[in-house]
Amino acid sequence: MKKGVSPFIAVVLLVAFTLSVAAIFGGWITSFSKSTSQTVEERSSERIECAYGGIALNNLIYNSTSGNLTGTIENTDVIVLGDIDLEIFYDNSTKQEIDLNIELSPGEKDTFNQAIDSNYDKVRVFTNCSNVNDEVSSGDISTVS
Repeated sequence: MKKGVSPFIAVVLLVAFTLSVAAIFGGWITSFSKSTSQTVEERSSERIECAYGGIALNNLIYNSTSGNLTGTIENTDVIVLGDIDLEIFYDNSTKQEIDLNIELSPGEKDTFNQAIDSNYDKVRVFTNCSNVNDEVSSGDISTVS
């Protein structure tokens, strides 16, 4: 006498197991696809909007007596730019990040006055749009005493 599961029951169990695994993964894949496509859509919209952004550093002056860097930041394009920060890069390969906490409307300007070390190499301004920034090397910055 043979003992074991009949071939018909084995096929039924295998089909039932396959369908239950497919149902579990099907629900996960559906939610994953929706969240991924939403993320891609948001990032694409941001990139398209940021394509209309522009910013410029102007009138940079380093005062060697006080150690202050002053200048103007101007929004040169047609979208509002926020989270505007400065990065000061130094000769020794370090950098200083300065959170200016400003937002500029199109065409708007704002001035800054920050204490920095004298061995700076370049100054960069960046915004909430990763592709909207401006950079000025130390050779292009006026120095006064």
